[in-house]
Amino acid sequence: MSGLDVSFSGRVTTVDWLLSASGGAQARPVIELCSPSSTHMRIGRPFLIKFLILLLLCSLTGGAWATDLWLAVGYGGRRMISNDGKTWEITAEWAQPGKDDGNNLMSVVWAKDQFVVVGGGGGGNDGAGHILVSKDGRNWTETHRDKARINPVVYGAERLVVGTSSYPSGKLMWSTDAVTWNEGAKIAAKGYTHFRGGAYGNGVFVLTGNGGGNGGFSWAVVTPDGEKITSERNDLPGQGRIVFGGGHFVMMTGNSQAGLIRSQDGIVWTPVALPGDVKVGWLVNAGPLLLAGNNTSVWSSTDAVHWNTGTMTPKGNPLWSDGKRFIGSGWPGKMTWSPDGRIWENANELTANGINRVVKAGNP
Repeated sequence: MSGLDVSFSGRVTTVDWLLSASGGAQARPVIELCSPSSTHMRIGRPFLIKFLILLLLCSLTGGAWATDLWLAVGYGGRRMISNDGKTWEITAEWAQPGKDDGNNLMSVVWAKDQFVVVGGGGGGNDGAGHILVSKDGRNWTETHRDKARINPVVYGAERLVVGTSSYPSGKLMWSTDAVTWNEGAKIAAKGYTHFRGGAYGNGVFVLTGNGGGNGGFSWAVVTPDGEKITSERNDLPGQGRIVFGGGHFVMMTGNSQAGLIRSQDGIVWTPVALPGDVKVGWLVNAGPLLLAGNNTSVWSSTDAVHWNTGTMTPKGNPLWSDGKRFIGSGWPGKMTWSPDGRIWENANELTANGINRVVKAGNP
């Protein structure tokens, strides 16, 4: 027996091993593993040890990425990937520089073993809404196209829910695979026109937005499944980035210099009391922590109620964190990376296009 060849290619890959006997006999059993980049290795004899090593690899990966993979999306339809958080590769793009139009990708999740991206906007001949899927961040399929912006996409309870901005009010769509999309509930009250954000938690999807484009009243709707809406309210103090953590939905009341509000059900909202009544410019769910901050300070919470001054030193606008590592972005798409929230590195130079969201494979 001459050895064991193992090849990894793509996310759901095959380990195609070639066993060469002295008589030239060959066998090609196939074992599925996961890896975001191509690798090749040869494992030596004896066969039993080789096989056990492969089984151990299968067990350790457990269907997860063997290497980290992040996807960032934004203006111009930009999609770019990174394996280390600081070196980015643009894999797809429709326009550069992009605008807030039908090419603007605004929301992304990791669900059903794939990236699901939505966006669009604008009006007239250039208006469009998109739902795109990819398993590796390189090869993309558009599974739905609309005349109006589709935003956000939210995953929970084994299904995806999206909002479609329209008049006199927006509507929902839902899917269990991101490929086939079903018409969902329509907002009953008038004026709930523009979806801006959403999150899932405590068994419900909460989607938020404002009336009449820029400005107008701020609203929130609640749905358990995208098929029916159980609450509509349009008297929120504002709306901005929304996340779920610590048993609460937490939302900024604007896009910058904003306060925070929290809710356990998306219906009853309570102001968040930050030390010194400070205002924040960003908000992320960082795994065990909720983090919010501005250019100089950071506050953290495990329950969305009690907030403490954090030790992180922010740079730019943090878009992703697992509580230890951080990825940020400044306009127009200048990426930053930190292994600990204190020491920051600038990413490689990229052509200009603003980034709206970052998500990690296996970590929606």
